[in-house]
Amino acid sequence: MVYQHYNTVTVACVNWVGFWGDKAANLEKIKAKVIQAATAGANIIAFPELALSGYECGEEARREQKPCSMHIEASETIPGPSTEELARLSEQLGIYIIFGMPERDDKDPKVRYISAALCGPRGLIGRYRKVNLGHLPFNTESICFRPGSELPVFETEYGPIGIQICRDFWLVPECTRILVLKGAQIIFNVTAAFPQPGGIDIITQQTACRAAESIVYAASVNHAGKERTLCFYGHSTIAGPTLDRRSKILAQGQYEEEIVMATLSLDTLKCSQSIHDVRKDIDWKLIAREYARLARI
Repeated sequence: MVYQHYNTVTVACVNWVGFWGDKAANLEKIKAKVIQAATAGANIIAFPELALSGYECGEEARREQKPCSMHIEASETIPGPSTEELARLSEQLGIYIIFGMPERDDKDPKVRYISAALCGPRGLIGRYRKVNLGHLPFNTESICFRPGSELPVFETEYGPIGIQICRDFWLVPECTRILVLKGAQIIFNVTAAFPQPGGIDIITQQTACRAAESIVYAASVNHAGKERTLCFYGHSTIAGPTLDRRSKILAQGQYEEEIVMATLSLDTLKCSQSIHDVRKDIDWKLIAREYARLARI
């Protein structure tokens, strides 16, 4: 499929306060926020990890170490009812929507993934499945979901983009770098970051760090407010290169629900990448050999 690429793109990250376990209410709110952001000029609008359903697992996941009934009930295939509805809205508005949801495997309904769906002006484009799941004692994700096994890059009218989910972005810079080496110009981190020591610094610094180390735009979109028992700290962040530095915080939210927006120059990105070409200036053969050696240990 051939796209006419633009020189700028306006990205919106929604600091999100959803309704735990109420998929219908969340879908309606996502649609309302999309319309609000699109009216303000956004071209790509992103929502956090599991925004469609709510992030937290039910109590049975931790107490009995069994899959969460809420996520089982809320899960859908991709394509499915929610992606089809948001794909129609994307087509009507001529924009892109990224949103987190529990995905049910279309071949095995007992298998579920933490996924992010991507819809655009031409309909549903694809999905990304979280690769690195959280484990007990801090997370119950691995009890309820299966990890993904692919690192896709998606073509858009604003160039190729990559999507990651939470730990994939925070803890595994190799995954981000692979997406950039595949051509991604913007990395969207769909996350559910709840309070921890230095948490706000992490979301800000790590987003800027990923942008700096790979010369790419990076956008982290987070929950805000209280869900079931967890409180989230928002601070959705957009970062990337400017003419005077390799990475700068271009926009950042606060604790409350809000839409965080920034207009990104793809010409500036191209200029920065010509100065620091991570594809050519790094000995990738050496790195590949070392990783291959470590994988055999």
